[in-house]
Parts: sequence; C-alpha cells; structure tokens
Amino acid sequence: MDDLSPGARIAGRYEVQRLLGRGAVKRVYLARDLLSQTNVALALLQSRPGADPTLGPRFSREARAASVLSSPYVVRVLDVGKLDDGERYLVSEAVIGRGLDEAIADGPAAPLSAAYWTIEVLAALTEAHSRGVLHRDVKPENVLLEPTQGHPVGEMARLTDFGLAKVLDTDLEGSVMLRTAQGAVMGTADYMSPEQWQGGPVDPRSDLYSVGAMFYELLTGRAPFEADSLRELAAAHVISPPRPFEATLPAATRAFEAIARKALAKRPSERFQGADEMRAAIERLARISLPSPTILDPVDDEPRARAELVTDAGVGPVQIVSSTRVVIGRTGDVVPRCVPFNADNDRRGRTISRRHARLEWRGGAALLTDLRSSTGTAVGSRTVDANAAGIALQHGDVIALGPHVRMRFEHAPASRGVLPRWARLTRLDAYGAGLIHLLVLTEADVSGAPDAAVTLPAGLAGDGLLRLTPSSNGLCFSQGGSAFTVRDGASVCVGGVTVTFAVEAIGAG
Repeated sequence: MDDLSPGARIAGRYEVQRLLGRGAVKRVYLARDLLSQTNVALALLQSRPGADPTLGPRFSREARAASVLSSPYVVRVLDVGKLDDGERYLVSEAVIGRGLDEAIADGPAAPLSAAYWTIEVLAALTEAHSRGVLHRDVKPENVLLEPTQGHPVGEMARLTDFGLAKVLDTDLEGSVMLRTAQGAVMGTADYMSPEQWQGGPVDPRSDLYSVGAMFYELLTGRAPFEADSLRELAAAHVISPPRPFEATLPAATRAFEAIARKALAKRPSERFQGADEMRAAIERLARISLPSPTILDPVDDEPRARAELVTDAGVGPVQIVSSTRVVIGRTGDVVPRCVPFNADNDRRGRTISRRHARLEWRGGAALLTDLRSSTGTAVGSRTVDANAAGIALQHGDVIALGPHVRMRFEHAPASRGVLPRWARLTRLDAYGAGLIHLLVLTEADVSGAPDAAVTLPAGLAGDGLLRLTPSSNGLCFSQGGSAFTVRDGASVCVGGVTVTFAVEAIGAG
C-alpha cells in the first residue's frame, strides 16, 4: 500500500504531516488533529491479501485496552475507527522521541537510565494490571522515550501497543479480550515468559517476566537467552537459567542482577508478585522514586460497551454508551462532535474541553458535574460549579457545554430498581443538530413507538422491536426471543428498517 502524502486527510479531521514508521501490520504517521489543533500519532492497519484475519479485531482491541488507562507512563489512545474502504485507524498521543530499542542499539544503557525507564514501565503496568489489562508484549520496541525537561535522565519511558492485551475483568472481555485458539503463542520471542511459550494461562507475573528480560537487556546490552533456532530459544526460556552478568560490567550495573534474575524465574510463584513489588525493589537499590501514578476510577465505572447505530431510513448516527457514569468531552465517553466537519464548526468544536463534564447516576438521580472545563457548563440558567457536588438533571433540561454546544437531556421512567431504563442526549445547536448520544442503563428500545429510545419511522418499522441491554460481554441486542452480542458491522432488521452497528466508533471525535 502506498504511503500517504503530506496533507492527506483521514476521517475528515486528521491531516497527515509525515511518516513516522512502518511495522509488520501498521503504518504510523504524525498528523494534525484539525478539531483539537494538536499533533497526534495516526496508525493505519496494513491490509494485505492473505493477511491474518484476526489483525483487524486485534488492532481495535489495542485501542479499547489502552483507552481505559490514564497513567502518564502510557501512550493514551484518543480515537479509533474504520474508514469507508474498511481500513482501520487508531489515533494516540504523539510521542516524538526514540524507541527504547534505539537507545540500546549500540550497547547497554547507563544503570541509572535503565532503572528509571524500567520503573516507569512498571508504573504503567501497575495501572494496567489494576484494571485487569495484561500487555503480553512488553519489549524495548514498545517503549517510547519522550524528552522531558527536568527528568533525572532526560527522557521518560512510556509504554505503548496493547495489541496483544488480554483483559481479565469479565465486564470488558467482549471488548478487549484477544480470542485465539488454545495454546497459540503470542508475544515477542526474546521476552516471552515460559508460560507463554507453553501456551498456558498468563497473569500479571507474565508481564513482569518480560520486564525482567527487557531490564536484563538494558543493563547488559544482550537478551538473557540467545539461540540459533526458535525451538532452542523456547527451550532456553522454559528450562535454562539466564547467563550471569559479565564481570566486566560496572559494579552499579551488576548490583541489579538479582532483581533481573528474580523477574526471570521460571515459575511465576518465584517472581515478583506485582509490578509495585518489582518497582519498589529497583527504587530501593537505586535510591530513586517516582510519584505514584494517578489512576482514575476503578474499571467498574468505565463504560462497558460503546457503539454507533445507523439505519438505512435516515436515523443516526446514534452513539451508544452502556454505563452509569460517563465523561462528556472531545476525548470523553460521550463526544459532542460537529457534524458535518468543516473549518467553521471546527472553531466551535474546540470550545469543548477534552474532559468537559461528567454525567452519572446516584440513587436514581442524574447528576451533572463540570470537570473544570475551560469554557464552563450550564443547565438552563444555572451554572454548574466545578467545586460543587453537581446539578440534578430533570427530563427535558438543556445542557450548555461552552458557548456553542447545546444538548437536551431526556430519560425514561424507571422500570426496575431506581435507575431509568435509558437516557438520551440530543444535540440542539446548528453544528451537531440531531446527533443522539444514548446511554443504555438497563435497557433501551429501538422501534417505531414514540417513546422508544431510538425512534424509527413508524410506517417502516411497523411493530418491529429491537431491545438493547448491557451484559457482561458488552452491549447485547435482543429480538424475537433471541439475544446477540453487538459486533462491528452487525445488522438487524426492524420491520422494513435495517439497523447497523459500528463497534469501532469508540471515542470517535
């Protein structure tokens, strides 16, 4: 596939500046987000005839896994989607720096640099593991070094590429679990744990083995195991101890050997039992420390499913979020995007902060809180105080996000428990008029009935009914007594209307 030329525009808002790199499955460009006026990294999935059919879903799962992470040591995902020709794209923060593999291309890193970069990777994994996310492919190529003023060694390590992530929390399995045949080997050969080589179950200690292999290479300039064939390399990881550090290495480097060897123990029970434990061991020995990474709300507060619904009857797009707590903003869970995109509404779209306001349900009440946005939030004539507990929303309230975006809030009566069945935010301003954000709390109907969450043309929909409900696997639709998990590209007929879901529309801007 030909590389994109500077000035090419992707998804209407990302303007390509230059190629940053090309990997086995994707090309990465430096691009300008015309909506937020910031530089971003734009990755396009490399589609080739005969390519592994799982690459597309893996690419999307990378975004979903990383999108729940907020540590400063993680490269955050900002947007993911699919173009008209089916090509998938992913947008993340632009980290302009070198890879950790480049830093050690000519020899080992200084022991202080190796220590700082490793504890920063471990800080990233602390958050990931706390949210049930395994990386499964920690290696120098997946760590970017960002020049940082005031950093003790001048560059901060940031972990990227959760393309092989496996989520342990069942609430997110349907979105981000990489489903493969049992026993499939996943990872990169020099850094894979014995259990990965053997196709066995993995847990956070498998990531720590990979960190141990990377730490060993940072300190010595060589991988802990070397072999002439993949079979011999696998056997070394499963059976052989790592080579001792060479006596010619500096004493400050050799001091870390015991930590690296413990991380590389064959049995998970003999390794460090958590990223925090390994990080603390390195910090004590090096006499350094990092501030505790800021971790946002627990994973249970994150949206369990997000999708976009469109129909062939002119209804849509409807952005669907299944959660009782959402962030509204340019990079939030509910994204009040400007439709159609153009230079005029672009200037107005930027008046929405990245994390502008939060909408949540407590005891059956919908509360709106301003997240210290730059342009303020109001409900009717009432200003939402960022320092207060929030304003309780009533059915029909109009929410103002900054000077240009207006959204009407509506909710259905409670059908069971104290939560309403669904709530709806509909754009009222000229720049996103009619765009609906549907929050599915317990269930929501798509039909021709006037009180449906998504109302189809009654003459076409007839008596057809589609019901959306959250489940442990994500968002489900049920019809005629049968229930199915919503998948990307899934279509279902409601009377004479075809409803199609785009699950890739997560965090779309």
